Amino acid sequence: MGPAWLRGVFPPIATAFAADGTLRPSPPGFLEYLRDGDIDGVVALGSNGEAAHLSEAERLRWIHSVRSAIPTPLRLIVGTGAESTVATIERTSAAAAEGAEAALVIAPSYFRRHLTADALRRHYHAVADASPIPILIYNIPVHMGYDLGVEWIVQLAGHPNIAGVKDSSGDVARQATLRAQLGPDFVLLPGTGETMVEALQAGADGGIVALANFAPAACAHIRRAWLAGDAEQARRLQRTIAPLGEALSRGYGVPGLKAGLRMLGYDHGDPRPPLPPLPATELTTLHRLLEEAGLMPRALAS
Repeated sequence: MGPAWLRGVFPPIATAFAADGTLRPSPPGFLEYLRDGDIDGVVALGSNGEAAHLSEAERLRWIHSVRSAIPTPLRLIVGTGAESTVATIERTSAAAAEGAEAALVIAPSYFRRHLTADALRRHYHAVADASPIPILIYNIPVHMGYDLGVEWIVQLAGHPNIAGVKDSSGDVARQATLRAQLGPDFVLLPGTGETMVEALQAGADGGIVALANFAPAACAHIRRAWLAGDAEQARRLQRTIAPLGEALSRGYGVPGLKAGLRMLGYDHGDPRPPLPPLPATELTTLHRLLEEAGLMPRALAS
């Protein structure tokens, strides 16, 4: 059974880089902005945190930096997946020692032709056996190059320290199937904020969504309204922010996340090369989407 606090909304935060590309702390006020939006916690070193671009030493420094700055009552989930079981165990143990409260473990992918469901089950269960913190399976086909799918996710579960799954397949309908097959205690956290209502309707518990970096209050309130039985309010809130979420999911990605955060006054720097910044030709559109979602501070929107 996953801890109750994992049932919520968590933005996968960007990693902050200085102009010379080195790590620097999160911009002043950003984590407080998320807290004041009433979300449940943050994910550090997820895909939107450019985890693949950090060295092992940098990973630990960033976890320590976030842990030191994160305001109460936000909780901390950390991405710890690696290509080997040994490296994943080492990363997970190190993250826990730095204060991570749960680990988001992306499925290995480099040798994906040979990664059977049984091989991945052994991998995840070995990590869960060794981990002092709960484990979330992370399925993100666009980066892994394959989709775990319902059948495999069900096979990978079944360990008392595997609390749930973050599913970024975009297949909202599978939430209902996963809920039916894995029961009420397994935590389901889809990865698209623009379809959160549909996911909640299908049985999801919340989400790990990039959109919550921009609109923490709206994302948190969508879930709370749904749980309170006010489906119309939940849908109304979602309609306001859905176009921005769709832009993030369908193309803007990390460059758009960082550009948008800069527009909101929380400059995390540019993505680390070779990932380029958002093209200048897209900045006007992104600015408009933030304005239409009601997120631009008045002084910056004019």
